[in-house]
Amino acid sequence: MIGRILVGLDGSKASKVAAEYGINLSKHLKRPVVGINIIDIRMFEGPFMADIAGGLGFTTFGDFTVKLREILDQKSQLILDDFTKDCREKGGDCTVAQAYGVPDYEIVQMADPEDIILIGKKGEHGEIIKTLLGSTAERIARKSNCPVMIVPTSGYRPINNVLVCFDGREKSVHSLDYAKHLQEKLGFRIKVISVFEDRAKDESKVVEFKKRIKNILNGEAEFVDKYGLAEEQIEKFLKESPDIDLVILGAYRDSYVKEIILGSTTSYITAVSPVAVLLVK
Repeated sequence: MIGRILVGLDGSKASKVAAEYGINLSKHLKRPVVGINIIDIRMFEGPFMADIAGGLGFTTFGDFTVKLREILDQKSQLILDDFTKDCREKGGDCTVAQAYGVPDYEIVQMADPEDIILIGKKGEHGEIIKTLLGSTAERIARKSNCPVMIVPTSGYRPINNVLVCFDGREKSVHSLDYAKHLQEKLGFRIKVISVFEDRAKDESKVVEFKKRIKNILNGEAEFVDKYGLAEEQIEKFLKESPDIDLVILGAYRDSYVKEIILGSTTSYITAVSPVAVLLVK
């Protein structure tokens, strides 16, 4: 089910955490991990960069871009060298890739449907961009045809306990299937959470969900039913469950317009989760 493990690297703390997850998954899944650094071509565009070039005393903007390219190339190589060294020391099967372009577009283009992408929740400029919405991580998660794991800056956690969010829709079924496959390789325990509107009104739906979950996971999971707003109940459950190491859920609704109007549970949970979140297509 999993081909390669692609890790977006930009030198940030979160990308280093993503690298650690990628290397450990490579070891346990016996799959290759690819460290990717994209040099953002937008760094070379616009009047702001031209003003900087003039302020630094470059006679032409072209001279400045040549020097900037050299600096970014050197930085990129250091990032990839550090990843390679760490990966080899820890026993991972690694390669690296570098490209110029827009990071989210280039990383998505490199991935095949059977791959998995790992990316930090907050990248190199995460302290400037405070929200997840509109970030490179979310754009990759939306555009990618393969699963995307978004990791926090808090550090690597061995994956022993996993929470799968299930709402009965096709993508949440895919999430259960993916969790089952990973469980066979990694040996973690699974809890499945479903959030309903009303305990009495949704009684038959709860029974149906339990049956579907049991059939997919062969009974190897604990079912948790909650009532209220999905994002609020899942966030609360995560706060009350410090043993959870990874959240798995379906990646976004089919309609981006609906999400803008109603809000996205996927975006919200990814933003507030204290642990890594794996978004399954």
